[in-house]
Amino acid sequence: MKEIYSCKFARDKIIIEALKTIESYSMMKNGDRILISISGGPDSTFLTHLLCLMRPVLNLTLFGFCLDHMTRNGESAKDALFVEKLCRELGIELFRQKIDAQKWCRESKLSFQEGARKLRMEKLLEISKENNIGKIATGHNADDNIETFLMHLVRGAGARGLSGIKPISGKFIRPLIDIFRKDIIAYLDNKKISYCVDRTNIENIYFRNRVRNTLIPFISNHFLKSFKSNVLRSINILKDEDEFLRDYSVAKLAEIASIEKSETGKYAALIKIPVLKIKEEARAVQRRIVLAAIEMTNGTLENIRFNNIDDILGICSSGGESKVIQPEERIRVFKIGSYIYFMNVDYIRLLPDEFRQFLKSIGKVEAEKRGKEAEKSGKEIKVGTKIKLKDFNLELSSELLKIGNDKIKFNEVKNSEAFLDYAKIKPPIKARIWKKGDKFYPLGMQKEKKLQDFFINSKIPIHLRKLVPVFIDREKIIWVGRHRIDNRVRITEDTKEVLHLKLF
Repeated sequence: MKEIYSCKFARDKIIIEALKTIESYSMMKNGDRILISISGGPDSTFLTHLLCLMRPVLNLTLFGFCLDHMTRNGESAKDALFVEKLCRELGIELFRQKIDAQKWCRESKLSFQEGARKLRMEKLLEISKENNIGKIATGHNADDNIETFLMHLVRGAGARGLSGIKPISGKFIRPLIDIFRKDIIAYLDNKKISYCVDRTNIENIYFRNRVRNTLIPFISNHFLKSFKSNVLRSINILKDEDEFLRDYSVAKLAEIASIEKSETGKYAALIKIPVLKIKEEARAVQRRIVLAAIEMTNGTLENIRFNNIDDILGICSSGGESKVIQPEERIRVFKIGSYIYFMNVDYIRLLPDEFRQFLKSIGKVEAEKRGKEAEKSGKEIKVGTKIKLKDFNLELSSELLKIGNDKIKFNEVKNSEAFLDYAKIKPPIKARIWKKGDKFYPLGMQKEKKLQDFFINSKIPIHLRKLVPVFIDREKIIWVGRHRIDNRVRITEDTKEVLHLKLF
């Protein structure tokens, strides 16, 4: 890296700052093949020019990836054409794809921002694997890091969530993570380098935009001008502490647990931990041991929430009855006697027969407990309240919204919530466990479908179906919780009142 600092292009302050970040985290080495995620915005445009400047010095082979989300009334297509021209001028091989992101997000039951990010990451990893590309560079900057910190803070994250965006995460490298957006734009304008402007970034529809456009300016203007720099310092401190806690807890897990690996060795099929060994540790380390065990069996911590961790620690008591918790679709956590187990359901076949039969008996007992009362009539829901659905280990909020008066963000709908036409619902509304013979009209379908067939088509295992809350009115199913609403209660142009149900 030292030879880069002597280059002519390393005279600009912003370039030097980026080079320091790259060197500090050892992001690149001579001969690297790097795939750049390019949207055409200022961040990715600057990143592309930066890596092109470094290309001859470090003998880099650069590739670009651009995803046209088919949004913003054709503007995303114009941005893709800009990226194509940019890559052609800079001599970068471009992988360009066009996908209806809104449709993909709806089918994946994700909000647009969350789904578009996930879709982009999946495609980047897919292309890098197919073309033997070792690293993926993204344009995340210091402002993105601060916004992420504040979003997680507002939502109640721990040190892991507050440690911000990692400079390096697997294949992903983020050379601009220490550079502010205003400095990037100033550099591009000064050098007369063109870039695209996404008008949706100034619309306060999304949570991140409200943090960016409202919260951060308010704090900076009314409390402390150096607010953003101070937050970055806090992020770096938390990042270091988070890494220490993570490394310590992973080592501790290896020390106290017995681990059965899967056939490939990529995941753990089963992790067995003495409850007393976990209880010996400080509460912060207990949480990290649980996180490490989940990551080892699941391969990711995506969709794992703080309450999942505390629920698991809540069953960590020696003796007593056996208990089962499902923190994520592929993971079962259960306590038997003085041990707690973390199991990836994909690898249950690797366990001894007697152990599998024991697990089935536990699942059967748990299902019977949940099902006895719920199968009879269900839990009644009064609109405008928040109630606990103990049979499903969930909470539910319900509210009535008026079309026109209330701002309903249908483009941000998650699989944990449903918007229904209230006029088409016949109270009382109840939540219950599914029963054989249940039928409904899945959204978008004009034919009735057995709920059992829907579960099979959706690849929901038998042992998880009792965990799916079924919402009904006096005559019909209105929502299969977290999966699909009934077509008969969908929102139409004639809808005046909307029932909003949300699961926690």
